[in-house]
Amino acid sequence: MRVRRKTVKGRFYYYLEESIRLEKPKVYSISLGAKIPPEKELEKRKKELTEKIFIDLLNEAKTIYLTKEHLIGIERRRRQYEARLKRLSTGQREEKDEVDIVNFVYTTLSTEGVPITKEEADLAYRFAQKGVRDIRDENLRVSLDMIRGLRQVKESKKGLSVGFILDLHATIMEGFSEKSPGKLRSKPAYIYLKSYDKVEEIGFRPPAPDKIKAQLDELVSWYNSSMEKLNAVELSALVHLKFYSIHPFEDGNKQISRLLLNKALNDRGYPILNISKKTTQYFDALVKSVEKKEERPFVEFVAQEFEKMCSKKGV
Repeated sequence: MRVRRKTVKGRFYYYLEESIRLEKPKVYSISLGAKIPPEKELEKRKKELTEKIFIDLLNEAKTIYLTKEHLIGIERRRRQYEARLKRLSTGQREEKDEVDIVNFVYTTLSTEGVPITKEEADLAYRFAQKGVRDIRDENLRVSLDMIRGLRQVKESKKGLSVGFILDLHATIMEGFSEKSPGKLRSKPAYIYLKSYDKVEEIGFRPPAPDKIKAQLDELVSWYNSSMEKLNAVELSALVHLKFYSIHPFEDGNKQISRLLLNKALNDRGYPILNISKKTTQYFDALVKSVEKKEERPFVEFVAQEFEKMCSKKGV
């Protein structure tokens, strides 16, 4: 922000201004009067200008952990990103969409130990485009199911329901009948992290089977009441985190968590985010939030990754 002096009808007046480059540059300002106010008063006026910018860009969206200044920066980069996308040709947009989906599928599945290559994920994408369903190769079949799940998210109507979550799980786990696709677990769940030399349980236990349905209902209710009020970045991070903490299925919980994160972004018109691309940092932030029951670390990680994605050149 800067203080600028202007002449109005032969008299000097001071204005506090902030120039933000969105789709095109936009200047926000508030009048300071005929004199520059003392430092304490100036700080107060800076907050007023920040609030003015925030309301204009994010329509009074609620914040919990992220500052309004941070969210303004994220929104600025998101709009610049969307503007760059609009300048692409139809063919270039289709190519980018393919790359984004293939990378999401590859990262999401390889993070879970599925021995898939990017070439296989790309082949699965091409099969999906042609409507191919009957595939014998397990890696291709699992990849195809994940692509179908992501499409289900992108084509869904706004809002969340337990039925949608069950259907989504049935889609991505279709090839694993032994994992009860589309059905809530009936046994206790334990969350383990794998490293190069050991596998160990984290310091958190998901709820018992008889508590799952009630907690899912609570999650759905929270999401639907927060969808249009909470800013999109925190909404996406928190729905991922809350779902992951419930761990309602026998398998596939992390994949569904990432799909729900993108469901929240999609519901608000934001682009998809490949959140597990930085696997170590992703799990560090996720486990820290789950174990300590502190949502902030994971929310901040998601915000950081979303901002980086929108800042990436070459789009």
